[in-house]
Formats: sequence, C-alpha cells, structure tokens
Amino acid sequence: MLVLGIMVTGTTAACISQSMMTAALPTIMHEFSVGATFGQLLTTGYIFTLGLISAMTAYLVNHVGSKKLFLVSMLCFTVGCAAALVAPNYPLLLASRLLQAGGAGIALPLIQVVALSVYPKSEYGKAMGLVGLIVGFAPAIGPTVSGFLIDLWGWHSVFAVLGAVGLAVIVASLALLKDMVHAGNDHARFDALSGILYAVGFYSILVGVTELESGVALSAISCIALAVGVVIIAVFVRRQLHVEHPLLKLSCFRDRTFTVSTILVMVGQMGMMTGAVMVPLFVQDVQMQSATVSGLTILPGAILMGFLNPITGRLLDRYGPHPLIATGCAVLAAGTLAFALCDSSTPAWVVTVLYGVRTVGVSCLMMPMTGHACTVLDASDIAQGTAIITSFRQLFSSLSTSIFIAIMAHASSNAIGVDAFGFGVSFTVLAALVAAAFVFGMVCMPKRRPEAAN
Repeated sequence: MLVLGIMVTGTTAACISQSMMTAALPTIMHEFSVGATFGQLLTTGYIFTLGLISAMTAYLVNHVGSKKLFLVSMLCFTVGCAAALVAPNYPLLLASRLLQAGGAGIALPLIQVVALSVYPKSEYGKAMGLVGLIVGFAPAIGPTVSGFLIDLWGWHSVFAVLGAVGLAVIVASLALLKDMVHAGNDHARFDALSGILYAVGFYSILVGVTELESGVALSAISCIALAVGVVIIAVFVRRQLHVEHPLLKLSCFRDRTFTVSTILVMVGQMGMMTGAVMVPLFVQDVQMQSATVSGLTILPGAILMGFLNPITGRLLDRYGPHPLIATGCAVLAAGTLAFALCDSSTPAWVVTVLYGVRTVGVSCLMMPMTGHACTVLDASDIAQGTAIITSFRQLFSSLSTSIFIAIMAHASSNAIGVDAFGFGVSFTVLAALVAAAFVFGMVCMPKRRPEAAN
C-alpha cells in the first residue's frame, strides 16, 4: 500500500496538471499577448503529448522495471515544472508544459498496468474504479485548485506547487519504492519508424485543427495538414498490423468488445475535458467572474466524479456494460444540451448543477469501459491494451477539445472567440455526438460479457 500510495500521489499530480492551466488561460493570454487559439495549447498540447508518450509505454513496461520507469516520469514532470516557473515567453512556457506531459504520459498507463496486475479479470471494473479516482477526479478538480492559487499568488504558483509535489515523490520513491511490475524477457526492438509515423501523423492533424481555430474554416493550410496527417496515420495503422513487434498492437481492435469499449472511453474523455476546458472560459469570459469562482463552480462535479468512479466500476463487475452505456450517454447528452442554453445571466448554481450532471455520465463511461475493454485481453497484452486506450483517449480528447473551441470561436461574435452563442453551438454539437455514441454502444456492444478469468 505504501508503494501504491507513492505512485498514486505522483500520478495524481501529473493528471491534475492536465487541466490546471484552464483557470490561468485568461491571465496568461493577456500577459504573453496570445489569443485563445494558442493559449489553449497549454492544455490541449499537454494532453496531446501525454497521448503520444503513452503509446510508448507498452514497450517500456516490458523492458524497464516499474520503479525506474516511474522515477523517469516524475523527473521529467518535475523538471518541466521548474522550467515553467522561469519561462520568459510563451514558446518556452509551452515547451515546459510538453516536458511535464512526457512524464505524465509514462506515469498514467503505468499505474493502470500495476492496478490490473493486482486484480483478477472479474474485478477489473473495481481496479479501474480505483484508478478513476486519479484519472477522473484529478483533471476535474484541477481548475478549482488552480483558481485558488492564481487569485492568491498568480499563475506561477501552480507550477511551484506541482514541482514541490513531484520533488517529494522522487525523494520518497528513491527511498521506499519497489518494483510492482518487473521487466520481462521480451527482446523485441523498439519500432522507431512507427513512433515517428504516429507522432508526425497526429501532430499534422493537430496543426490542421489549430489552424481551423484561428483562420477561415477549411483553409488551404488546414486541409493540407489534415490530409497529410490522415495519410500518415493510415500508413502507421497498416504497419502495426504487419510488423512482428508493433508499437501498438492494433490487432486488439479485431475484438468487437475492445473496439466498442475504447470508442466509448474516448467519448467519455472528450465530454470530461471539453467541459473542464470550456466551462471555466465561459464563467470567466462570458459571465465575467474570477478564476476562483470558475473553479468553485465545477468543484462539486469534480468531487462527485471522484466519489462515483469506484461505484460505477463495481456496477460494471455486477451488471455488465449495457446499463452503464445507457445511463452514461443519456445523462451526458442531456447535461451537455442543457449547457447549450446557458448565457451570461444564468445563475452560478445552475452552471454548477449542470456540470455535476455531466460528470455522472462521464463516470459511467470512461473508467468502467476501460476495465471492460481489458477483460478480453490476455495477461501479456494488458500493457498494450492500457497503452492503446490511454493514448487514444488523450489524443482524441485533445483534438476534440480543439475542434469544439474552433466551433465556439467561429460561432462567436467577439474578438476573443468566446461568447454565449458560440458556447451554445459548440455544446449542441457535442450533445449530438454523445447521442450517436449511445446508439452505437447499445447496438454494437456484444450482449454477453466475456468470461471473467481469475
């Protein structure tokens, strides 16, 4: 429990850092004279890099002991925090954030592999529910914590606190941490070409999406970048299905349960991060409230998510995926659509309640479906499964957040690209996608659960 406690503390700091910049965005945008398009890269770029690095962890887990791997992750994260404290301009601040994300990209899949190695398949829902305390609760509470820190001591204090936690975890790890997952005897070489294709392909797509935010819709640059990215990812997928030792074992998607579950996980993550990024912007820039108020507005929902994740995990073990899919998608779609009706005069308690409603839906989808996806995998493929799900979840939530911010920016009538109408249009589109996920999940998820093996 001591070893797990140390790993949970460090991973929580890395996960909470995903969304802590959202409350600081207005201040940083003014200080460095950047718009919402580039400002939000401090969050979406972090998530994007986390997703890219997560893809490498299946190889790393099989070749490096969990203690060394965790220490490397915390070192990257802590050095990134220190660099952000002294960053004199926006490009260096963004680079510091990406270094932090590199550490988080290792720690997040690693803690899931450790948890799944402890529990039998019949209790994977319980295992992912416990991990959900980190994965779900930490990013959700990030804006609340950062709101307090920013209003009291400025945005630099966010990195000071995170760096101090990271340093304490490193010291504790050196003294007390033991290997929970040992390096195996797998002598497969790292497929560097696959890593390059994966990174370049998704980076090109991110460039295209970011261009959509700042320029005219479907501009030449955005179309070319998106097309190049899609082609490169297609080449990457083909390579993974034919090489002997793939970077990501995409053959796991031949199992329908794994495929449908992973897509629903991505929908849940998309719903969570879109709300965590856009609701604070709405509260601060539309309703003209402080960073502290924006953080307090979503605090109850964050606490509720942390409370619900272990419960929904146990419900998966007992009743299977279909009740959770139906409840999660319906509640998330209803809460999102109701958010689309909010404006500058909407009372704070209404925004708080609606955010809480949405977290109920997210908690039914994200971590339970992660556990359900892994029940169909062999023990030797658990590291690959968690790497695939974590990487895809983070990458697509980053891209989708950028897309919904782009929709809001193009629908808004002011210079900063944030107003009530644009916010409503963006959330209406999101609600429609969640409704489509409901139909997809209920129809395509196999009716019978895989046999649980102890």
